[in-house]
Amino acid sequence: MPSVGIVKLLLVPVVMFIALLTGAGTGPLKDSLPSLFTGRDELARARSEIADLRYGRGAAAPEWVGKYADALCKSDVAFVTQHTDAALGLTADDIAAQFQRMHDNGLDCSGVRYLGAVGDRQFVYVLRQGDRENWYVFTVSEDGQTVAKVE
Repeated sequence: MPSVGIVKLLLVPVVMFIALLTGAGTGPLKDSLPSLFTGRDELARARSEIADLRYGRGAAAPEWVGKYADALCKSDVAFVTQHTDAALGLTADDIAAQFQRMHDNGLDCSGVRYLGAVGDRQFVYVLRQGDRENWYVFTVSEDGQTVAKVE
């Protein structure tokens, strides 16, 4: 019959392994390893988040903000100038020059997609430019009539 010390020595790694797999305890291992018992729930949650991002979530963007993103994609200087906050000091020539730089760098836009809102004044759009997608956050002015910042 094995001694109690050997049994304890064999049980400790087994208990630690089970704790690691089930996510018992705290620390980086619990957060970085998925649980065997909640894998389907986590996968369903991830799919839901992807669907939310694909079809937009949060507050709906005002219609004109969507048109602003589309105008950026189409290099519509007049619309962008009209709906950009005057406090930014951008002229139609500045905006046209920016569109030209984007074109020269192969960043012609081929599509726009709404991702969602951050609060009620920031709206996230993805513009397909060249061979990549660039995310933009449009912050509208206090009065909600113009874009005050683009990040």
